[in-house]
Amino acid sequence: MFEASYSIPYAGIGPDGRMKLPVLLDILQDMADRDARRMSMTVSDLLPKGISWVLRRYTVSVERYPEYESTLTVKTWHGPRRNLHSMRAFSVWDERGPVASADTSWILIDLERGRPLRLDRHATPRYVEESLPVTAEFPDLPCPEEWEDERPFSVRRWDLDRNNHVNNAVYFSWAAEAVPEETAKDCSLVRVDAEYLRSTEGRGDIRVRTARPGVQGAEISYVHSIVGPEGDEKARVITLWRKG
Repeated sequence: MFEASYSIPYAGIGPDGRMKLPVLLDILQDMADRDARRMSMTVSDLLPKGISWVLRRYTVSVERYPEYESTLTVKTWHGPRRNLHSMRAFSVWDERGPVASADTSWILIDLERGRPLRLDRHATPRYVEESLPVTAEFPDLPCPEEWEDERPFSVRRWDLDRNNHVNNAVYFSWAAEAVPEETAKDCSLVRVDAEYLRSTEGRGDIRVRTARPGVQGAEISYVHSIVGPEGDEKARVITLWRKG
């Protein structure tokens, strides 16, 4: 396992004095890159070979949002599954206890042909040696027959990553921004499940379609479909909000 500590920057604190979710996502992404760098398996290492990582699934659960000046301790580990998916898990805590956890699933693709590649043909010895079991399971995400709301968003140049694709965390922000104002005001975002279907490249406009499947106790969940200019679905996201 790889472990590191992070301080929450002042810019990462919202109006309620607590950490914003995008800050947590940036920290997890940085952790994944730092760990991959030790194994010579970063995007920068792979691009000259004509291959790269593509994220397929992402689940984040938040126990609570720490306040400013909290120090986060983050631990991450990885393991192959069926020689195709590279699973990566995260655990986050601070001085008060657990903060969040996350599970991700990645695949290597041939950039020219767009096809997935077998991990054992491209993984470095250190990647293999340090692999640990990751028990995460990713259930199928529902697709409602009707969408109750649709909102446009523009892809900014700051949204693009090393692959010239929209960064995975941006989809989370689009989905969170698409919920009704009363939900964002009265609830905390406690879980996000995302399935990435197609990359969003370059500039342009996308649309976020949203459906509300129901309320269970103090929790409200929404299903979001992120659609490109041509009407193709780029990602499907579920956001779960808790009152209080």
